[in-house]
Amino acid sequence: MKNRLIALAGVIMLGVLVFAGVALGIGGGVDAAGDDAFRLNGTTLTAYLGTDAYVSIPDTVTVIGEEAFAGNETLKGVTIPDSVTTIAYNAFKGCTALTGIILSDNISKVGPGAFEGCTALTSAEIGKNVSSWGTGVFTNCDSLAKVMLDKDNRYLTYYNGAIYNGTMTMLYQVLPARKGENYVMPETVEEMDAYAFWNLQNVKNIKLSGKITNIPKYSMTNMGSVENVSLPDSVQSVQERAFANNDKLVQVAVPKSVGEIDRTAFTGSPNVKIFTAKGTAADTFGSERKIQVIYSAEYPTDFMDSNADLEELPDVSGTAESDTGVTNSTAVTTVTEVETGAEEASETDGSVNGGGFESTENYIHPLDVPEKDDVIGKTVISTGRAVMLMNNHDEQVYGLPDGVRADVMTESEAAKKEAAKNGETESAESESGTPGTDTGSDVGISYDESNLESDEYIPQRKFYKQKSLTNYEISETIKNIGRLAFAESGLKSVVIPEGVTRIEYGAFMSCADLDKVTIADTVTSIGTKAFEGTKWLNEWKNADATGNEDDFLIVGDGILLAYRGDSAHVQIPEGVKQIGSEVFKGHSEILDANVPASVVRINTEAFRNCSSLTGLTGCEGLETVIRGAFYGTQLSESNFTRE
Repeated sequence: MKNRLIALAGVIMLGVLVFAGVALGIGGGVDAAGDDAFRLNGTTLTAYLGTDAYVSIPDTVTVIGEEAFAGNETLKGVTIPDSVTTIAYNAFKGCTALTGIILSDNISKVGPGAFEGCTALTSAEIGKNVSSWGTGVFTNCDSLAKVMLDKDNRYLTYYNGAIYNGTMTMLYQVLPARKGENYVMPETVEEMDAYAFWNLQNVKNIKLSGKITNIPKYSMTNMGSVENVSLPDSVQSVQERAFANNDKLVQVAVPKSVGEIDRTAFTGSPNVKIFTAKGTAADTFGSERKIQVIYSAEYPTDFMDSNADLEELPDVSGTAESDTGVTNSTAVTTVTEVETGAEEASETDGSVNGGGFESTENYIHPLDVPEKDDVIGKTVISTGRAVMLMNNHDEQVYGLPDGVRADVMTESEAAKKEAAKNGETESAESESGTPGTDTGSDVGISYDESNLESDEYIPQRKFYKQKSLTNYEISETIKNIGRLAFAESGLKSVVIPEGVTRIEYGAFMSCADLDKVTIADTVTSIGTKAFEGTKWLNEWKNADATGNEDDFLIVGDGILLAYRGDSAHVQIPEGVKQIGSEVFKGHSEILDANVPASVVRINTEAFRNCSSLTGLTGCEGLETVIRGAFYGTQLSESNFTRE
């Protein structure tokens, strides 16, 4: 009989949370269904623009869309109606004040990174019908140690601070705040999801299951507190960046069975030693990569699971696989289809397609999907064309010119770096360190409440929804225009004067009458959706494509703000310094893009869902790539990573 977590304290906490939300509703603190702070596309909630701490989603909503609440730092509690069946990719990413969440029995799908970076989240209740579970749902939820899973859920299993598929053959995630220094993987586990051990707070020692044969890329990247890892004799390969960016990692025991180790496997882990036998592949690898190799273990060998309140191992016999689960069927073909131009991944029926490939919906792109050992290679078919053939075991070799490297970082990290470079004082907003993408929503430099009315900063939401505001002269002392500062106002024209350097997320979003915009060349940063929905930008995008440089809207200090072309081979104009957020988003016709030497930065989601994009050329001056720039493409951020 299965043993599921019974967390009475969590139930009580959630009950208090819901009660508080209802109580606030009596006084007008909760959004009613008719509140225009909700942006809807049919029954999909695409965005919430309000500032209330407790929010009740309208009962007409069936899908909480991608990034609908992303970056909302005031949201403490949310009531999800029974009408909701899907929570999409990054829906609540970076909601740093959110403390509890209840996923009802009507919800069947939770997308990748749905609650990524919800650092205050301590309680999560998961209903019985959640069957499709994305990669990194609770990544960087630094306070989450346990979840409460309905005992009748056949698609997921919760056990000792970790989430698995129904049969416990796949580890989805060890929760960041899991208690206990030792994690011992159940022997049923055969595979690990990407980012499975990301940013752990307490675990120091990890022992993997004897059924694990491959350490997939990114699966043990950025493990936070982990110091020692023991690989079983069943492991045969260690893939791309499998143990990358682990500052505290001291030792990895690599058995002689491992015959393949990717050259980037330990990139960014400066203190690691490889414990192995003489003459093994790991021995040779360490010598070639100048990683210290030792021949006797330096850590305790009694890896006993030390999770607090240790639970009995669940009986998972006869349990159904989740929609994202891995079956035991053998892969016999090498072709998989990619749906292009879709914002939401298609629903799956829990099966593996005829080729034996796992569903791609929870991975950054189809090439991330784990394959069985007998799969030699695969072709990705997009827009009716076979656009890439790769050897799955030798890793991708196509994508960037030889020698191209850039710093891959979040917006917050980039802001800190730029401030340090300029000798400025800045306060970085809480960052989630996304494994895969950034929302670009409200990141970078933040301002203390006491400075909101300063002569240098137009505060966030200062003129939000002020329809009577048709003209406004921005002072020459202003340097930064805050998040949603003029969003949905009646502004008809605006001049961004010399001196302004930063325009934050959605600053002029949905200003339907704004048709004249002048942006000074001192502007070096424009946030995601800063001008989305303005008459000015809409008219520019809707104009006929010319096939030349007129299809690129370049503003400020060389910022490429928008693109309206339809070429399969894109030539970005010389002089562009930054490729802005979402510039090429959804252009599934693009096969490759030439990036001139003038470009130093590619911003978040710049090429998002360019599903046919297989490579870049040029890139000689590239310095920084913001995480998420290539979400939904066939390029990986790891291609840029400096060693």
